[in-house]
Amino acid sequence: MNAARMGVLVLAVVAAGLAALLARGLVSSGDVPAASQIVEAPQAQVLVASTTIGRGERLSSSSLRWQNWPESALVPGYITRAQSPEAISEMTGNLARASLSNGEPITDTKIVNSKTGGFMAALIAPGKRAVAITVSPETGAGGFILPNDHVDIIHTRRVTQDTARGPQDVIQGEVLLRDIRVLAIDQRFKDDSGDQVALGKTATLELTAVQAERVTVAQAEGALVLSLRGLSEAAESQNDEVAQEPESSSIAVVRAGTQQIIRVR
Repeated sequence: MNAARMGVLVLAVVAAGLAALLARGLVSSGDVPAASQIVEAPQAQVLVASTTIGRGERLSSSSLRWQNWPESALVPGYITRAQSPEAISEMTGNLARASLSNGEPITDTKIVNSKTGGFMAALIAPGKRAVAITVSPETGAGGFILPNDHVDIIHTRRVTQDTARGPQDVIQGEVLLRDIRVLAIDQRFKDDSGDQVALGKTATLELTAVQAERVTVAQAEGALVLSLRGLSEAAESQNDEVAQEPESSSIAVVRAGTQQIIRVR
C-alpha cells in the first residue's frame, strides 16, 4: 500500500470518528420535554341534591350529599361544608320550594324551612291562590287524587225546569275549570308514605284570583266534583277556563229565608 492510499484511509477514519462525535453531541444536547404537572384548583365541598327532588318534597339525609366544587366557581348562597358542617342534618325535613336536579347545589332560596311555617305559601306559584274545597270519595275520584295531581273541576247543581209533567228537579253539570293543580289533600301536601289513596275531606287547589272566585261561588251553588287527569294530559290546557268570562263579583240575596248567590258582571 502506497503512502497516498494510507493517507486517504487515515482521513476517512478520522472523518468517521468526527461524524460520530458530532452526532452524539447533537443527541445529548437535544431538547428534552419537561414532565407536565397538573395543578389542582382549590376545592370546596358544596351541599347538592343526590337525587331528583320534586317541588314540595321533604329533604332527607339520603337526598343530600357533599360534592367537591372549585372555589372560583362558588356562588353566594351555596352551602359549604366549611361554613355549615352539619347542614345535611339541619336540612333534613325541610321542603323543596322548586324541583331540584341531581347534583344541583342547595340554597336557602330553594328550600322552605318546615319548622318556621309558611311552607304552603312558598309552594304556590306567583299570581296563584290556594283555595280549599270539600271533597269525598265520590267527588274526589275515589281517593286516588294525591298532592301535585292535576284535575278538572266539574260543577253540578240541582235546578227546577218546567216540563210537560210540570216542574221537575234536574241535575246539571258543567266543566268549570281544566288542568288545576292539587296542592294538598287535607293537610297532606306531599305523599311521603307511598300510599296510593288519600281519603280526605278537603282538597286545596292552586287557582288564579278569578278562578278562586268562580270556584267559591260554584261551591255555594252546588257540588264540585274533581276529575283526575292523566299524567300525559296534565300540562295541555295550562289552567284554561272552559268559558272565558270577564272578572265578576257576586252578591248573596236572601229571599223568603233562602240565600241565593248571584253573579254581577
